[in-house]
Amino acid sequence: MTFYIFQSGCNKGQSLLLNLYFKCYLHPMFMIHMHLTNSRSHDLHMTTCFHFCLNGAGLMPLHRPWNTADNVSSPDLDYTFHLEPIVDFKMHAISTMAMLNTIVILCQLLQLTRTINTSFFPCDTDMNTTYVDCSDRPLKRVPIIKSESVLSLSLSWTKIQQVGSDDLSGLKNLRTLEIVGNCLPGRLRDYSDRSCKMEIHDDAFRSLWNLTFANLSGNSLTRIPWLPESLKILDLQENCISHIIQPLKTPNLEALYLSKNCFYANPCGQPFNISEEVFKGLPKLKNLTLGYNNLTAIPIGLPRSLELLDLRENTITEVLEGAFANLTFLHHLILEWNCQRCDHAARPCFPCPDNRPLKLHSKSFYAENSSVTLLSLRGNSLRTFPEGLFRPLKNLKGLDLSDNLLAYDIRNGTFFADLRGLTWISLIYNYEPLKTFAELVLSPHIGNISGLKTLLLSGNFFHIVSNESLDVLSKLKNLKKLELRMNFINTCSLKALTQLPSLIDIDLSQNILSFLPGCWSPSSEIAAQESCQRQNLYTHDFTAPPLMLIDRKITPRSEVLESNRLNGPELLEDAGSKSPSQWRSYCRNNLTFDLSQNDIMSLHKEVFVGMENAVCLDLSFNYMSQALRGGVFDTMKDLVFLNLSYNRLDFYYNESFSELNATLKVLDLSNNEFHFKMRGMGHRLVFIQGLANLEVLSLANNGIGMRIDEQLVSSSLKYLYFNGNNLNIMWGYDNNRYTHFFQNLTSLMYLDISTNELNSISPEVLCNLPRSIETLIISNNKLNYFPWQNISALRNLRHLDLSQNRLSYLPPEVTEFGEFLSLLDLSHNYFSFIPQKFFNQAGSLRYLYLSHNQIKELNQQFLPAPFKKGSALQKLTLHANPFKCDCVTSWFADFLRSTPVKIPHLTTLVHCQFPESQQGESILSMDQRSCQDIYGGLAFLVCSFLAVAFTVLPLLKHLYGWDLWYCLQVLWAEHKGYTQLAGNDSNNHYDAFVVFDTSNNAVRDWVYNELMVNLENSDHRRFCLCLEERDWIPGLSCIENLHNAVYSSVKTVFVLSSAAAGSETVNGVIRQAFFMVQQRLLDEKVDAAVLVLLDEMFPKLKYLQLRRRLCRKSVLSWPRNPRAQPLFWNRVRMALSSDNLKFYDNNMSESFM
Repeated sequence: MTFYIFQSGCNKGQSLLLNLYFKCYLHPMFMIHMHLTNSRSHDLHMTTCFHFCLNGAGLMPLHRPWNTADNVSSPDLDYTFHLEPIVDFKMHAISTMAMLNTIVILCQLLQLTRTINTSFFPCDTDMNTTYVDCSDRPLKRVPIIKSESVLSLSLSWTKIQQVGSDDLSGLKNLRTLEIVGNCLPGRLRDYSDRSCKMEIHDDAFRSLWNLTFANLSGNSLTRIPWLPESLKILDLQENCISHIIQPLKTPNLEALYLSKNCFYANPCGQPFNISEEVFKGLPKLKNLTLGYNNLTAIPIGLPRSLELLDLRENTITEVLEGAFANLTFLHHLILEWNCQRCDHAARPCFPCPDNRPLKLHSKSFYAENSSVTLLSLRGNSLRTFPEGLFRPLKNLKGLDLSDNLLAYDIRNGTFFADLRGLTWISLIYNYEPLKTFAELVLSPHIGNISGLKTLLLSGNFFHIVSNESLDVLSKLKNLKKLELRMNFINTCSLKALTQLPSLIDIDLSQNILSFLPGCWSPSSEIAAQESCQRQNLYTHDFTAPPLMLIDRKITPRSEVLESNRLNGPELLEDAGSKSPSQWRSYCRNNLTFDLSQNDIMSLHKEVFVGMENAVCLDLSFNYMSQALRGGVFDTMKDLVFLNLSYNRLDFYYNESFSELNATLKVLDLSNNEFHFKMRGMGHRLVFIQGLANLEVLSLANNGIGMRIDEQLVSSSLKYLYFNGNNLNIMWGYDNNRYTHFFQNLTSLMYLDISTNELNSISPEVLCNLPRSIETLIISNNKLNYFPWQNISALRNLRHLDLSQNRLSYLPPEVTEFGEFLSLLDLSHNYFSFIPQKFFNQAGSLRYLYLSHNQIKELNQQFLPAPFKKGSALQKLTLHANPFKCDCVTSWFADFLRSTPVKIPHLTTLVHCQFPESQQGESILSMDQRSCQDIYGGLAFLVCSFLAVAFTVLPLLKHLYGWDLWYCLQVLWAEHKGYTQLAGNDSNNHYDAFVVFDTSNNAVRDWVYNELMVNLENSDHRRFCLCLEERDWIPGLSCIENLHNAVYSSVKTVFVLSSAAAGSETVNGVIRQAFFMVQQRLLDEKVDAAVLVLLDEMFPKLKYLQLRRRLCRKSVLSWPRNPRAQPLFWNRVRMALSSDNLKFYDNNMSESFM
């Protein structure tokens, strides 16, 4: 059945639900898919999504909305509804427990637009300001919003800790309010925010007379504020409300969520209590969730209108007779995990006293004309059921009895006789502790459930599935799915399984099947059992599932019911290829076998006995280590999908898979790296050429890098996953052998070569890729070079992903991208500049991802083509770039506000990085008018100054020109003072001549290791020193060298120390140098002497005493305290750099100089 709804029902500009594949549940046998498309644009984004179900002649929402900030308007919309049967009732029907069939949401509620509106910045809103999203922002107060057009407001996941009485008074027409996760309770709270306390004033919602939906979950509220009568949906999950005594006074309420207000992660210390008076005031209540609340009994006085009741994970020990007798409209009843079975618990477990099961009576579920279609008694330690328990449930379609102790009742129980209308039943993990049965035995009454379509028997622990085991199942003419995983099965008659009339989905994964030759002789089944049976169950724990692994797990209901926030990473737009899950469409309604995670050690014909008609086969995660030859799959005449990932297979022989030439379309050989990593071993992939119908091939994560065929050849292959290999070796700069590796895949449309450690791609390699490629994935490599000038060789390219690389350069020239390129992902690179001409020929580009780069600014005058008005660009990512926010770039904020291009995270993650004063601020906070004010004021001051200057200066020059010149000359002469004429020091080749006793080893050591290091080699000014032993010219007499050293140096430094016993204080060289310095003082009026005393107790010479009194700074003593040595060297530098005359005592210098 297909329904079409066109836009005629909504006026232009009204909101519509987009970019979503809805699943709605009308009946246990059917679900409705709603796919919304747009005839003008494929880039449609959801603001708020609802699940819908047919209700009479119209559609009614069945689930509370979740919001995003991505709003896009589009006038031409077509809605298509597809009604199809549901095979797995549990997987789909149970997910409806979180849905609400309550409120009709008008089209105006969700306004969509493609233009960014910053009216309520930093919150997002649409063009008509009907929806305001303030979620995920560091807000500490409720923003002031006064608008009658706002219909929906989200304040979720912020730092708001208080909602005052008047904070929402400006939103008279508000219908949807979300304040979620601002202060999670108990252990659910982040460790970094343990002190939060959320308070909502009792009158906070007084002015919201039109409010119909309020989500206040995750706020640690201890009481419920006043609520308007118009409210239809109220979510109070994950708070600290332990009792509700007073009526809510919301007679129109249809859904009330109260889960997780009192449980082990949010303890309250008492049983949850909700009074009967509260229920009396809710005559229209249809959905009530009270899970995780420490309830000890079924609440009394439940409204007759209830359609869904969720009492999971409480401490209810007994269901009294007639507990639900008045609930004649109840469809879904959830009583799971009340008397928990703890030997198989994945979370904290709380059994009933003495590990007793949940006590049920024969009339516990009695109700006249019961409407219950789904009943969950999972995890209640049940071993048997009272007679007639299920007899009143005439409409029951789905029954979950998993995680109980029904191992013996499954074998011989009679309660199945009352379940004739079932279509889905789960009996998983009902094993008896420490007991494994020899073979599968089912109660004969199961054969009477004629409409059963899905039977789940995983985790019941038995070794053999014999022909006798399947006698009961042979009576189930409508059985389509049989799940037998995790049972320690080592012997199974697959041929008998396929004899079941309608069975098409057989799951035998996670067992210990080995299919050893000789194990399948029908005449020796017992011997086969003994020879083939395993004692240990080996389970895998892989972090990455195979690419095309068939989904064999039931969707956890916690993911469906408890997650009302989308936290996943940003998904790439449709890259023109099918996702791995879509390859499973080949298996839908076709015979499928899942034998993954078993003990199969090799493939041979006996393995496939009974699977001759299989269309899909999963053999991943086994122990197969063999070279595949032809003939192995001779009996598989219809096989389309084959998964052999996570094994140790060798594909060397040409005839591998040749018998599947006519049918095989999808082949997963990923993660078979064992043989490819053997050093020196050759490999071949010639078999690909023989598979004429192969469309999808995964060779991912095989470590392919050398000694492989030079080319892959196939005319049918369309999708190739080659990620996780070693193309860096195959395409190395010194290796051109594999330049044409992919060239002969003439029909290839999709190529994934990500995670191949590539540093660059040569122009030759790019030009030799198949011309048919539409999608090229080269992400997660180490690329620092990409041949942009050769990209035109791929003329059909539509999507190019170069994210997660090290690229930093885009050529300034025009790049020929081709007429079809619509998506280019350059995120997570090092680009800092986008050339203006680079995108000039990218006229069809619709998606451009530049997030997580090093872009600081864009030049307004040289703006790249996609940023200009009229381009085809629809989506642009810019977040996580270090933008510069100043007056020069202030235009960019206006551009972002006005552009029709959708920019994700614009108000939350597009931040300023420079200057420091703006670091962390939103780029939209830049106001260009403030820059204009700054420039205007500055221009006024400059113009005023210039006008005064050009008027006053000529007048002053005319009147006082000579006087002014004379005064300036006097002041300059006084400031400059006396200076020696240039040229007097032209003969000074050294800054200082250091004279010391060269025969004294201690002095020599100090000069060479202290003085030279600190004066010639320091980071400060470096002095040029003259030393006797280093700089004197050999061949000249001592007196000539001494004379040249003294008169060629600005200063002469005397390094003196106390003489040893019986020797002189100064030697002849020092004495002669001293006389020359004194002579220079008399002749040239230049005092060049600087004395350095190394000994503290130096003889009291009269000259030294006089020198200290006359010029203290030219006599320096070496300090004994190491901490004082830096000060000493500073004084030495000062003495060498300055004229000694400036250091003379003013009271005594006039008589000498």
